[in-house]
Amino acid sequence: MLQAVFNGRGEFVLIAAVVVIVAGLLGFLGAKRYLQRPWPYAGLAAVLAAELSVTLFFPSPKNVSGQCVLNRNYGESFATEQGLLNLAMFVPIGFFGVLAVRRVLPVFLGGALLSVVTELCQALAPWVGRSCDSSDVQMNVLGAGLGTLAAWASVRAARGELRPSQAALKPMAVIFGSGFLACAVVWKAWITPLVLDSTSLQIAGGDEKTQARQVLATAFDDHFEIANVQLQSGQNDASDILLITLETGFAELSWPDKEQLTVSLESSSKPGPGSFPVTGSVSAPKNADDALRIAKRYAKERFPWGLEDSHVKAFPVGDEAEFGWMVSWRSRIDGVLMPMRLDVQINRAGRVSQLLTRHAEGSVTLPPRRVDEKQALATASKYSRGAETGPGNLLAIRREGEWRAQWAVPVHAGDDVYPVYVDAETGKVDERASPTQGLPSTPPS
Repeated sequence: MLQAVFNGRGEFVLIAAVVVIVAGLLGFLGAKRYLQRPWPYAGLAAVLAAELSVTLFFPSPKNVSGQCVLNRNYGESFATEQGLLNLAMFVPIGFFGVLAVRRVLPVFLGGALLSVVTELCQALAPWVGRSCDSSDVQMNVLGAGLGTLAAWASVRAARGELRPSQAALKPMAVIFGSGFLACAVVWKAWITPLVLDSTSLQIAGGDEKTQARQVLATAFDDHFEIANVQLQSGQNDASDILLITLETGFAELSWPDKEQLTVSLESSSKPGPGSFPVTGSVSAPKNADDALRIAKRYAKERFPWGLEDSHVKAFPVGDEAEFGWMVSWRSRIDGVLMPMRLDVQINRAGRVSQLLTRHAEGSVTLPPRRVDEKQALATASKYSRGAETGPGNLLAIRREGEWRAQWAVPVHAGDDVYPVYVDAETGKVDERASPTQGLPSTPPS
């Protein structure tokens, strides 16, 4: 995960390392001159500088989200790399804090307040441009607690002295009470809470990694190198997703059905070694027909099911096909667009740069259709309170393990367009996949 996060940001890593070293040096010199225990103060200054560098000054899009995610799954963070890293980041803060000031409770409360302030700044500070997450606070506070406990045990084992917290209860109450009260005011005034059942990427197990490697090998042999695999929980009746980080690109695989695979090997207009060479293709394509022949050769060898009973078309990617051509196979039975699909992007060098496959195992049986497009458009317009609708598309969609034929109707809300799904048998809106009435200002998750 760290490799993926810091890849291409060498300047930031170098600057942050210098800041951490300078902070540690200043902490040492200041404590040596005015306080005691210079080494613990040096360590505390260094880890605080590292925390602030990574959380508040890491390069990111400069937009203010104003959102804080409240994760109802309290155990999820213990199975994610992000959660464990958040825990590990605050352990040294608690540890060096207690060794420096020789007080347990103030250090623990200080770590908790630091985490809350950090998360609020991530949601509101324009130079940060990220949202905050309750799971991060949860793991930060736990890390600070473990660090203070470890330091307390170390001091006791060395027969050192700790200052009693009772002597500083009043100052602590004023300082930390004011701090948490200020955070509560900021939360109430400027933060929009977003309650979710799952927010983080979980660490993939051995079976997930093995299956991911096998699926990619079917598409590209051993041309790729997997850097990391993470599991993202599905939302709204959707499958879980394996997020696969490649050395030069990324992939997503639906899990555990492995039904859909999306791969981006290269997204540049200048073809490079990251794209995949097609066996038997020796010349670069000059037009869509050439790209179609190359893509067909590739698909026939690796995904022959995508060519059966399908209609194919090729079209340029980019105004002047600078990214190559996309070749798409689709299957439509009795007017219903079936779930089987195959998209192969061929770049200007005649190599595969993007891939999307969806193959549903077994036959797809749909219930009878009693609602036509005109009726579906009227239902979608009424559901969206009279908003303008576009032409509908009849799709085969799996809902709770059952295949349904549903009209996907685009609904216009200002500059945004959202799909409303109308069941072709019952004529009712599928609210599990459609936005709520009134069409929210943000896209549905």
